[in-house]
Amino acid sequence: MTKNMYKMLFVLSFFGLSFIGQAQILNSISRKLEDKADKLINTKRNKSTTESVQTKKGKENSTTIQSGPFQENSVMSYDFVSGNQIIFEDDFSANSVGNMATKWTSNGMGRVENVSGYPGKWLRLYDDNTYKIKELVHIPENFTLEFDVVVLSDTSKEINLDFGFDYVKGVTQHYYIGSRNPINIRASYRFDNFEFTSKELDGTKRSSVDANMSYFINNKMNVKISVEQDRMKTYVNNYKILDTEMVNPQTKKYFYLALDNDKNPAQVYLGNFKITQL
Repeated sequence: MTKNMYKMLFVLSFFGLSFIGQAQILNSISRKLEDKADKLINTKRNKSTTESVQTKKGKENSTTIQSGPFQENSVMSYDFVSGNQIIFEDDFSANSVGNMATKWTSNGMGRVENVSGYPGKWLRLYDDNTYKIKELVHIPENFTLEFDVVVLSDTSKEINLDFGFDYVKGVTQHYYIGSRNPINIRASYRFDNFEFTSKELDGTKRSSVDANMSYFINNKMNVKISVEQDRMKTYVNNYKILDTEMVNPQTKKYFYLALDNDKNPAQVYLGNFKITQL
């Protein structure tokens, strides 16, 4: 083999080894880049999963605040259970439209009407009038009470609706100041709150719950009251807004509603009234 041939073989071998080395280097760089990319993707996935879990936990913890008309108040469990034995019930279906409800009395006037958009019949309540059940209804120590209120109004909210319990059966005058009665709840559309007053226990107990009452304008407000021994719970629509000792179980009780509706700016209706024994 000539010297030229040896030189040619040496040159070819050198370039072959050089290409192999470069290929190995490129493969190594490629693997490193792939490893870094995998690590970056996994890091982002783990971060996303962690943030998702934290967001979910945050949402769970945020449920201590209610929404709707009571959005500034803490959540209380909705645990209302109606009694099985009906003590008194009136949906005004037996009454003629235009007349006062036969099972109710007031110091002035009332009128059974049909209300567009709301099934059944309703008792219209009037300004400066207090309403009570006409019949002698013995409310037991442990009971529930339910009713609906519909307020129809274009702009005004100059309305206060008081309801609660006193010791007198009939109505001789309007209860302008319901808080003077043994147990009173005031739904104040004027001041956007529910005020609770009780003189049944030692001293006078008062409580107030903020509410956006615009939710109950041109809409139905469902009220439920549950009394067991000295404890009274009050619910409005799907929210519990009171749960405390307010009642003396030994006293007799007569339910009332008292409406202050200055200059009659709104139409206020009562419907679907029921008392049951627990």
